[in-house]
Amino acid sequence: MPEVPAVSGSVREAKEAGPKPRPTAGAPTDAVATAAAITAASASDTLSRRTAAVFAPDGPLARTVPDFEARAGQIEMATAVARTFETGGVLLAEAGTGTGKTLAYLVPAILSRERVLISTGTKNLQEQIYFKDIPALRAALDVPFTATYMKGRSNYLCLHRLDQINEGAGPPAHDVFLPMVREWAARTETGDRAELEDLPEDLAFWNEVSATAETCLGSDCTRYDECFVTQMRQRAASSDIVIVNHHLLCADAAVRQNAYGEVIPACPHAILDEAHQLEDVATQYFGFSVSTYRLEELARDAEAAAASAGVDSRKEREAIAKAIDRLRERAHAFFTELSSAHRSTDRIRGEERVRATAASLAPVADAAAHLTGALDLIESTFALLRNGRPRPTPPAPMKTTTRAARRSRRSCGARGSSERNCGSSCARATTSTSTSSSFAGAVSSCVRRPSTSPPSSAMCCSTRCARRS
Repeated sequence: MPEVPAVSGSVREAKEAGPKPRPTAGAPTDAVATAAAITAASASDTLSRRTAAVFAPDGPLARTVPDFEARAGQIEMATAVARTFETGGVLLAEAGTGTGKTLAYLVPAILSRERVLISTGTKNLQEQIYFKDIPALRAALDVPFTATYMKGRSNYLCLHRLDQINEGAGPPAHDVFLPMVREWAARTETGDRAELEDLPEDLAFWNEVSATAETCLGSDCTRYDECFVTQMRQRAASSDIVIVNHHLLCADAAVRQNAYGEVIPACPHAILDEAHQLEDVATQYFGFSVSTYRLEELARDAEAAAASAGVDSRKEREAIAKAIDRLRERAHAFFTELSSAHRSTDRIRGEERVRATAASLAPVADAAAHLTGALDLIESTFALLRNGRPRPTPPAPMKTTTRAARRSRRSCGARGSSERNCGSSCARATTSTSTSSSFAGAVSSCVRRPSTSPPSSAMCCSTRCARRS
């Protein structure tokens, strides 16, 4: 994610007991008084003053938007955003339903005359901003500006991959959809699959022709200048307002760790709407996920690998089987204890999200160490099998797990709290550190690594937004 100075202060919507009367001559409302007060107080603050004037009862929005009504909470939030654009910092804004928070941050963003990145949690809000709010503000503000609506790579056609597919050489689906996609590719300007209304959403064929970071050749591609992702990025780089969603924001931040494949241009300001959803999305891209299913899948893969290796010695086959059985036992014990440690009542929480702390993780330190030891044993056993060296007798479990237990207990006592999705099926930790090379490292990290703080250089705008400890 690009470094972005953002917004400082806090905003709370005013609580009003009854319905708000419409503005009438001789009877100013709270919104009128608020607009007048803010305008007078910020006479030397150009952006704040201009923003407050837009929301005034006789301002541009009232003249162009049908049934527009000035609201005190909306004006307060808009001017807070404007002040932070000017002075820098971070603003956390909590706005209730009906406040009009979208217009409250879009107006100062447009009037700032700087590039602003807006990230939403849902596709619906992303489309509302681009197809409804942006056109309305373009007509109301009479200020020239450009906006770009960005989606993830997989939403766009890859011309190079399309060129590699030969007609009649693939499955029957190619005969049906390939001509349709080729005809559309010759006339589309965006390459966005949303234009293909007759294309099923879950069509596997699209995965063969869509753009992906893994298959992108970058500037070495023969279709680079025509590439729809390249053109999308060029439009965004020249736009004043760049609209993305949290998934694209985190995916772009993930590829930036490798300094290759990023699509979002650098922006001096960022606004994160529906910010309460960002933590879950960030966990998907930067977190570890360890589950009973994944460990069972690892055990099955180990059994298949042992069978295909052609181990002749009965003693070796028994040692491998014993190591795999130990992995299953330790995994079951770990998740059972993890679930019990975070059960506040006799009711099983299942997939309910709970916050794990050093104190709550302490009882499962031994179980985590036992599981780590079982994973280490699997890894070392197959490493020896691959290298063709004689396999030593597996170490006594208590020696391995006791040392690991001490390490885990020290780590659990020294680290801060982390977010977990605790239950019999999954334990998840948010972190910005790359995944460990081995599964054992992943499990150890799940126990030991602290969660990262939320982005500090962004404006969070949400119906419920709070910092995580």
